[in-house]
Amino acid sequence: MTTTMLKKIYRDVKRIIDLALDKVDEKDFENLSKYRVVDQMPSGHPLMEDVVRDYLTGDKYLGGENILVSARIGDLWGDPTYNRVEEINYHNCMKQIRNVGGFSFFAADSLSAFLRPSGTVACTKGNHRITMRFLIDRDPNARIIVGLKLHNKNATIEQMIVAEARDHTFDCSYRTSQKGDDKFRSNYHAEEGWAVKLYNDCAQFSIGIAGTNPEAKFDLPRYSYLTRAQNNIGHVFTNKFLEAFTSKQCCSVIGGNIIVTGSAFCKHFQTIISKVDKEYNVDSFADMLHFYFHKWGPLMEQIGEPDAKNVTQEMITDAAAWNNPPGQEPGIARLVMLYNTYCARNKYVLKGHANTVIPFKSDSEDNEWNKFLDTCHPYIRPSMYNVATTKFF
Repeated sequence: MTTTMLKKIYRDVKRIIDLALDKVDEKDFENLSKYRVVDQMPSGHPLMEDVVRDYLTGDKYLGGENILVSARIGDLWGDPTYNRVEEINYHNCMKQIRNVGGFSFFAADSLSAFLRPSGTVACTKGNHRITMRFLIDRDPNARIIVGLKLHNKNATIEQMIVAEARDHTFDCSYRTSQKGDDKFRSNYHAEEGWAVKLYNDCAQFSIGIAGTNPEAKFDLPRYSYLTRAQNNIGHVFTNKFLEAFTSKQCCSVIGGNIIVTGSAFCKHFQTIISKVDKEYNVDSFADMLHFYFHKWGPLMEQIGEPDAKNVTQEMITDAAAWNNPPGQEPGIARLVMLYNTYCARNKYVLKGHANTVIPFKSDSEDNEWNKFLDTCHPYIRPSMYNVATTKFF
């Protein structure tokens, strides 16, 4: 039996604040200079330089100890052999400083590092927190709390790297990451502005996220789709869709795709929907959803189609199920099909619109179908007419 020896290449350590000096623009440093430490640093911990001195020159520390210390950030290094010290996301560091209003010891908690027999302190957790502490005042003597583990004094470089890499791995690989609901719940109860706003945006329609609204009648599992619709399509059209979907109780769980698709439909065809509503004193979009989500199946059963089912949001948004191209455009085209069919059943017609209230053929520059096609990718544009005129349920 042959034993394969692992060949490892070890790299030189990098001082973390030197990397920041090299990578961050002077203008960014100037912009961040207005920020300060927002809370008090925990007290009562020994200075790291004293622990390093006693470790190197005396018998007080033999190795294997774990000590919580107050460390100068200029004394902290990163080892790119196993750590991403050369891939620090400085943009995120600056964003976090702005969000917090400075540097917070409470938010930073304690870092993790190892003291090597050479006197070098290799940080295994906390590159970004060290960087944020440095960015606000560029002071290498600024301090931060570090959980310092002392290597055995006779440890080899191989043994040290294994121990440090394991500590780093425990943090980056064995930690259970928070899911979207967990993040929202935490941010909402922390009264983060974006989460409170999203909660209120949803609460007006009795929609809840991650169980934060006990009075909610509807659940939104994928709230990122709502923020995408609000930002890219607009709050007016997103609210119109949510009002229609919830007032007609289409489904107790609101999928992210239907929010984006429905909001986009309301935006693309807003003029036609408004004309129909005004002409016939109705809420045609909401009424259309109610008809297909609640009445279609029973109606078809009455005329001899026992297997007929009500339309679902998945039928509208699931491109793969109907062998159509992916993306929200097929869903929008299906809503065009539903809306035109519903208006025809109710004899809603608009002057100058032949055959369908949303006309497909027109030389007018204001033709909303043509404007919608202009937003579609050229690859799928030719298929949209067939999607919008073919029954899919």
